[in-house]
Amino acid sequence: MKEFYIRSFKFWFVLLVLAFINAGIREMTYKPFLTPYIGTWAHQISSITGILLFFFAIDYFLKKNRGKYVRKDLISCGVMWILMTVAFETFMNVVIRKLALLEVVKTYYFWNGETWIFVLLSLLVIPLIIDGGNQEKSH
Repeated sequence: MKEFYIRSFKFWFVLLVLAFINAGIREMTYKPFLTPYIGTWAHQISSITGILLFFFAIDYFLKKNRGKYVRKDLISCGVMWILMTVAFETFMNVVIRKLALLEVVKTYYFWNGETWIFVLLSLLVIPLIIDGGNQEKSH
């Protein structure tokens, strides 16, 4: 197995910690203030801040691993991060929080204002965006 995939697997745990920090900040600061006035916006704001945190962390990760991957590896890595995240979130919500699976699935309904799907897609898109210019420069 390529070393880059092992490093990417381990790096997902950094993303997990960032996600917990982001959620903690949301829950302890602006969610109690915003919820009575604008409902679920706290989760939407948290999705944006989470994506930004992921962007900077993934940028750092890719800079540290420059030359150890090709574009196909970035796609595989993004898919792996998405699958790990979905598995973790599903486990946490169904097994630990005892939510019905349908409730978990509803968090993917972007047409209802949910933004979770965009956070997941960012795990695939961010590495490609960051590396887009670098692939061109290396040829």
